[in-house]
Amino acid sequence: MEPNYDVSNLAAISLPFLAYFFGIFLRAKVLPKPGHLPMMKQFLLGIPVSLVVVTPLLTVCQNTMHDYSILVTLGLIIEQGMLVNQTLTKHLHTILNG
Repeated sequence: MEPNYDVSNLAAISLPFLAYFFGIFLRAKVLPKPGHLPMMKQFLLGIPVSLVVVTPLLTVCQNTMHDYSILVTLGLIIEQGMLVNQTLTKHLHTILNG
């Protein structure tokens, strides 16, 4: 009988995206900046940004899934969610609103 890898494959794909949105949550609630967008708008505008930022890092996550270096990779993704997302969503918001 062949092992079922569905759960581990789902975790390998969803865990980096959850880490990215956890970074957005941390930045919005713990370290708010004056004049920042509301958290819901950051989440919604963070969807296309997360596809650009996290997708290239999925191969790194796949290679580091077997040891503790995955924690460093997820920490990097959380940092990207905190820093990159706020800047890019602010620019996207100004472009969309004219």
